[in-house]
Amino acid sequence: MERLRTLRAQAASELRELIEREYKPGDRLPAEVDLAAAVGLSRNTIREAVALLVNDGLVERRWGVGTIVLAPPDRTVFNLSSEIVPVPEIIAASGHVAGIEKFSISAVDAPDDAATALRGGNQPVWAVERVYSVDGVPAVQVLDWCLREVDGRSVDLSSLSDVSRDMITILREQLSDSLHRMEGRIDAVCGVPGLPAEMDDTPLVQFTQTGFTSMSVPIVFTVIRYDTRIVDLSVRRIIAK
Repeated sequence: MERLRTLRAQAASELRELIEREYKPGDRLPAEVDLAAAVGLSRNTIREAVALLVNDGLVERRWGVGTIVLAPPDRTVFNLSSEIVPVPEIIAASGHVAGIEKFSISAVDAPDDAATALRGGNQPVWAVERVYSVDGVPAVQVLDWCLREVDGRSVDLSSLSDVSRDMITILREQLSDSLHRMEGRIDAVCGVPGLPAEMDDTPLVQFTQTGFTSMSVPIVFTVIRYDTRIVDLSVRRIIAK
């Protein structure tokens, strides 16, 4: 699953570059088999990548016509699927460059909201703050409170300072039973204390979520805030059969 997701994101990124370089709004893209040959990936991967671009509003499939390039949106569009995907990967899949503007980590006792979510009282946790940029502009704040030890295994999150590293992968590498699902809520917030100056006094979309192992043990409590001046969030939902 991880490899398929990475290939899909890679294909979407390469198609974006191809479109920006060789096509303009209103142009029709070549057939999927030709696009696959152009970027050196399978036709199935290209089909999934094109679906991501459709969700992001970059292209449109028209019955009997083909896939048409649309005018780019005014703001960055992030597509949120049902999969657990790291923020840098979401940014990259949208055709933009992710960076880390701020990183801090400290050992603290869990604050009340994290303690409640982690079901362990004010136990020792890692408190991690990351501010991700989109093409050099601070746009996403991620706050994590993660257990410092799970089933007798120590958790080391220091490598999160590298934009290529993410919580999901690190926990998978270090724990026998890692993140399996996230549960939480979405809110609109503004004027939240502790925001970067560039994101202060602006409407934000806030995701508050708890990450559970396959055995339903909560191991990380996360708050993610998106700056709505820079980011548009789109959601794709599939009707169950």
